[in-house]
Amino acid sequence: MRMALQRWLDSPRTTAYASLTTLAIGLFFVFVWAPHPWSWRGIDQYDELARALARGEPFGTTDVPWGYAYFVAVFYQLFPNSPWAAVTAQVIINALVPVMLYRLARPAVGHRVAALSAWIVAIFSFNTIYASTQTSDSICTVLFLASLLCFVRAHKTSNRWLFAAAGVLAGLTPQFRPNMILLPVLVIAGYACLSPRGRRKLLHCTVFILAMIAMLVPWVIRNYRYTGTIQPTSTHSGIQLWYGTLQVGPYLESRAYNPRTVFASAAFDYTSLEASIIISAVTPCDTAGANPRLAYRTDREATLQWVAGRRERGSRFLFEIPAQAIPTTVYYFFESGGITFPAGGDREPLIYFVSGDHLGDLDRAHELLDIFDVYRLMRHLAWLDALPASDRLDLSGDGRIDTADLAASVAALIPQSANPFAGFEADDSHATLRFSDGSSLVMPRAFNGRQTGVEVEGELAGVLVSRHRQFSELRHAGRQLERCPPASEVRVNEVFYRREPHEMRRYTSLAFDNIGRDPVAFAQASAYRLVRLFIVRSGTGDQQTTFQYDGSRMIFNVGLVLSSTYFMMFLAGVIIAWRERSPFLYALIPIAYVPLTICFVLTNMRYTITMQPLMFVFVALTIAVMLRLRPHSAETTPIVRRGGSSDPPSRRD
Repeated sequence: MRMALQRWLDSPRTTAYASLTTLAIGLFFVFVWAPHPWSWRGIDQYDELARALARGEPFGTTDVPWGYAYFVAVFYQLFPNSPWAAVTAQVIINALVPVMLYRLARPAVGHRVAALSAWIVAIFSFNTIYASTQTSDSICTVLFLASLLCFVRAHKTSNRWLFAAAGVLAGLTPQFRPNMILLPVLVIAGYACLSPRGRRKLLHCTVFILAMIAMLVPWVIRNYRYTGTIQPTSTHSGIQLWYGTLQVGPYLESRAYNPRTVFASAAFDYTSLEASIIISAVTPCDTAGANPRLAYRTDREATLQWVAGRRERGSRFLFEIPAQAIPTTVYYFFESGGITFPAGGDREPLIYFVSGDHLGDLDRAHELLDIFDVYRLMRHLAWLDALPASDRLDLSGDGRIDTADLAASVAALIPQSANPFAGFEADDSHATLRFSDGSSLVMPRAFNGRQTGVEVEGELAGVLVSRHRQFSELRHAGRQLERCPPASEVRVNEVFYRREPHEMRRYTSLAFDNIGRDPVAFAQASAYRLVRLFIVRSGTGDQQTTFQYDGSRMIFNVGLVLSSTYFMMFLAGVIIAWRERSPFLYALIPIAYVPLTICFVLTNMRYTITMQPLMFVFVALTIAVMLRLRPHSAETTPIVRRGGSSDPPSRRD
């Protein structure tokens, strides 16, 4: 059997058959049955983005990089409304992986181990699963392997054009998977440090870096023009980090049950960008040519400024307020034909904040009833803390501040619930606000002054922490609105190039707030994810923890067994390679790079499959030792007879 396997591995057709096997499996997953529930359109927003690009619309997000959306858009232009075309193409492209892996591994581990690696990746690669749906993983893997293959060849031949090609591919790869952006920098830095050093090597490094930068610069320039910030990949990192800080302690496997998820919503309407503020509104009635105007002033400049609206589409108008410095409070209202919205105009304007204090009290003038007023009422009732703007917080109107005012503030902030207040109690260390649904909000006496400085349990308590209302609105709660106000459905900074960079900053602030609460738990969770990244989560019936679909539990459990097995064999292969001083040990750099750079964010096994082909080479080393296969030496190709056997086999074979 061993001799037959060796003859099969020695065949020059072996890697070609491996690629055809990958292609066949991929096409089966596309057109017959796939072990995932996402169909051809995938799990992210790429289908929608690609269709918009195919229609000639601009790329409408900074949340994901451009690479994969443009890849899919090409096929939507060629085959409109045919999502199968893109996934079929990426299945074909993914079929290159066995051949590429073979060529990459053969110089370091020999022909037979490289051929065995090609067959392992052909049959067991998770990239083949993801190739059958619109996700960027399989294309990213091919780009990464191509870049690595070019770089290794460039190193051996000192070919500057290969260095340039490697740099181009290295610059394209993070436009499919943003976490790959630093890897080429580490690789070229390590290459530069290796001896011998000289001008030639410096030239090679320069060519590589310039080629990589050339691929990144257009995206960076585009993002800067839109947002005024430097974004080399995407703005999604903030929320991913926040998610990672939620998956700690008892919530290690699922952030969904962490009560601190309620702080996703801000306590105020605000932006942290010192960029123009873009406001849109709908005119509910025909204005007969009288387009609405927007008036604004700030707490820095009291003079009213007027902004003309421009029609965006239909009855929606856009207004743009010039950039404001941090911190600034902006007051604004709409006017058309002598009618204002809000009805009070400049006396009761809408309020918007510009601030970098993501978790603090932005209402410095106490013009809003908000969660911080609830916090102040709790502290005043519990420990007699000073209460600013107490006249406004006397919501019961009886001339004193008591529990009735706390109950009234809760009722005003949660008007959709009848009698949400259920009680208040306090001791020397904690004050507890209870709600009618059994939820609670617990404030420590050592309060840090942040929105997140309390413990929240339950629905109504979670709703309360992000609510606010203007006192002017409360005073005129029963006032009839104009039949035809000049504006409705007001949205501020909802365009992606304002919303997404701001959200990245807010989520990052939330993440560091969570880390500061328990840095040890976060470090432990990150260490756990260093290994957990390589293992598929086992099947569970909990929709909040694992996506559920027909056969999902069985598929997840099979994935758990396969991923656990190959990870253990990978570790054994690393030991074998270390003992043999294998040149392929360099592959541990990219393999280790992924978990080390993303273990602190929300992760799953999918994030490591770009490195899975390299890991399969170490798995092949383990299998070769187990089966006592004698690999051909590195950099050699066996002489093959027409019958397919090598000539002559060693006696030790």
